Amino acid sequence: MKKWWIAIPAILFLGVCQTSADRTTQTQESTQAYNQSHSQGTQTTAETSTGESAKGKEEHSDATTGTNQTQKTAFEQLKAEQPTLPMPQVIPISSGNLNLAAAQSKQGYTVLYYALPEKLALNAQALNQETPIATYLYQYGFASSQETINVLQPFTIDKNGQKVDLGHQIIAYQQGAAGSNYLEWQEGNWRIRVRSSNIEGQDPLPLAKKIVNYLEKATLPAPEKYGKIIVDMNDSSNQATQVIWQEPNNVFTVTHQDALAALEMAVSMN
Repeated sequence: MKKWWIAIPAILFLGVCQTSADRTTQTQESTQAYNQSHSQGTQTTAETSTGESAKGKEEHSDATTGTNQTQKTAFEQLKAEQPTLPMPQVIPISSGNLNLAAAQSKQGYTVLYYALPEKLALNAQALNQETPIATYLYQYGFASSQETINVLQPFTIDKNGQKVDLGHQIIAYQQGAAGSNYLEWQEGNWRIRVRSSNIEGQDPLPLAKKIVNYLEKATLPAPEKYGKIIVDMNDSSNQATQVIWQEPNNVFTVTHQDALAALEMAVSMN
């Protein structure tokens, strides 16, 4: 009997010890699992924070780049993209902001100029809905001087018309035909024609004198052989005044709604 009562406490003691060991093991495993989970959570949070920070910096960088682009005018953008392209440096506009659209083809480069209330980027899609006030066409790569002359198509001044003194020792010849009045003269290699409408009661003489006075102070580009200026007083489009001249392999064309503005554009090519 004594031996049986002694065995019972021993068994109870072993059971308690085993239960305590199991709890300790479970606690250690739980602690290890928590620590691992907490470590992973902290790492995930750090990665998320780092990712968001990098993304924020990237977005800020993109925004800064976009701002820098919009700070440049369309004209500055074109010069930066085409630094060797010969083009007018002055484009007069009566109001608003100057905007540009440009396109290149196999044998030429075209620039359209717009006067709008807002500043837009070069080749902005909104320009498709607008009407340009001026244009510039640079045609290059001709094989011979004769080819450029054929493109320019110089006109012959009819000296059978009435002589008109434009000042500065410039004599023009005036004649009328089919409701129009033509005033033509020559300055160096440049041939100039001003057309007015008799129906609209237009007089070409005042404008012709303004052109002569302006060209006394400003110098047009020097053509190889021919240059021509055609002004249509009855045209309000961007083709109202055309200034065209040729070189052995190139042809330059400037147009504008306003005659003197077109001349300023051509003069700024020097």
